[in-house]
Amino acid sequence: MATKELENVEIEAEEKEEKQELDFSNLEAKLGELKAQAYMDAERACRMKADATPDITYSSSFRARLAARALGVDYKEIQNLPIPVFTELAGRVLAFLLQSSAEKLMNGEG
Repeated sequence: MATKELENVEIEAEEKEEKQELDFSNLEAKLGELKAQAYMDAERACRMKADATPDITYSSSFRARLAARALGVDYKEIQNLPIPVFTELAGRVLAFLLQSSAEKLMNGEG
C-alpha cells in the first residue's frame, strides 16, 4: 500500500514538472494576436481581486493573466512557475506592452 502511494506522489510530481515546462518561445507573437478584450478581461480579473496597482500594466498579476491567455494555459500554471521563470515571463510581457510607446519616443513622435 505504501509503495502505491509513493508511486502516486511521484506521478503527481512528474505532472507538476511537465506543467512548468511551458513554451514561452513565441510569447510576443501570441501577445500580438490578442485583442483589446483580453487586456480588459485580465484587468477586470485583477481589479476584482483588489489589485490596486495604479497603472495595471505594472501589476505582475495582470501580466501573468495576459501571458496565460496568450499561451492558452490556465492562470494557475503561470502562478506555479519558479520565481526566476515567472519574473522573466512578466518582464517580457511588460516589455511587449511598453514597446510601441518606447518606439514612438525613440522616433521623436511622442
